[in-house]
Amino acid sequence: MLKIKRHDKKQIRLCSLNRTTHCHGKLLLIALTIFISFPVWATQSSLADPRRQLPAVLNQTYMGASVGYTDIPFSNAHLINGFRAESFKNPDIGLSVFIGHFFNRYLAGQISLMRPIKWSYANNITPNKRYSIWTSLFGLALRPTLPITHQLSMYGLSGLGIVSRHGFQVNNVTAMPSVDLITLFTGGGLTYAIDTHWHWDVGFQYALARPTEHQPSIWYASTGFYYLFTPLHLSRNHQASYLFHRNLIQIGAFSTTIFNPSINKYFTIPYLPIFWTGKITTRDGVWMMYHRNIFHTQKRFSLDVGVSAATYRSTISNTDFQTLSLFPEMRLWFYRSHLVDWYFNYSIAGPTYITRKTIDRLNSGGHLTFQDLLGVGCYVGHNKNANIDFKIGHYSNGNLLPNNPGIQVPLVISIGYAF
Repeated sequence: MLKIKRHDKKQIRLCSLNRTTHCHGKLLLIALTIFISFPVWATQSSLADPRRQLPAVLNQTYMGASVGYTDIPFSNAHLINGFRAESFKNPDIGLSVFIGHFFNRYLAGQISLMRPIKWSYANNITPNKRYSIWTSLFGLALRPTLPITHQLSMYGLSGLGIVSRHGFQVNNVTAMPSVDLITLFTGGGLTYAIDTHWHWDVGFQYALARPTEHQPSIWYASTGFYYLFTPLHLSRNHQASYLFHRNLIQIGAFSTTIFNPSINKYFTIPYLPIFWTGKITTRDGVWMMYHRNIFHTQKRFSLDVGVSAATYRSTISNTDFQTLSLFPEMRLWFYRSHLVDWYFNYSIAGPTYITRKTIDRLNSGGHLTFQDLLGVGCYVGHNKNANIDFKIGHYSNGNLLPNNPGIQVPLVISIGYAF
């Protein structure tokens, strides 16, 4: 059996338990990558290729992030089976990411995900011990908007909130149950249009308490920014100078008997904090992927959508499981030449069906999870049809479910054909 060194085990536990990076970090990276990259690269586009224009589905869509005060007042009233804590430490700072779409200037639909930077803790139920309570709030709401001036608008939020709470046990007896529950979600705020795309947002969110589920209310008051996508103003006579294939088919494989099984850790805290590990590790696997390019700039940036099917075997119990994913993928083309084009690729939060809920005696959370990929690759040849790709992978449900240990996929080498 493959042995993992003590410091590697410690790192895996750290990255699994420190959900600061596991949940809001993942979604913030999506927002920040698009926010920083899109406005700069989009200005290089033209109408010579339909893929040079923003996809119509993104028109009047917005993405944003915020930080603010949060109040989740857990107390002894929320413990069960007679347990009592000496005190509770509840978080006061939270982060949120959100995406929405304006149907018209007066109404939008929005989804959001908020979680505190630090978890709640019940202190000294047993002497000198504290127990964590992980809580996140997923909001699905309508957003009515009232323009006040050309730049200033007022909005409200009304819909459903899904609270995902991971509780704890004391001496194998449940003191705080783990639940997913639905509650009333509301809020409101003000936005100020800095320019056509960038908007400053000040607002609040509120999720009603569910006493029967031992869940207090959640209050979040925040400030942040969002970016509104609109059609690009493009030249009609500028011709593309660089090749972007429409389709790519890849097949890849890995085995930890050949490659480092813990390579993912070098792209997480405390090394380079841009990716994730997981408590569930994989020994070997094979995948197939299809990519379809839907947008690209003149030279440096492209956006694909894709589908992947994979089969894996776990490290500890040799458990076989399969995944089927849809995913977006962003590419930054950092070197181009006559015979080779190199790119950096990043894919986050691809909806995934996983065939097993329990792997290596750990509850993965459910059959719904999300696929994340990070890597580099290149196209080679005069027509750039041949592809070589190196990726690491990760699956997790982003704390939308009470259990979220994460699944780690180490270095996968793929070959492909583009056309």
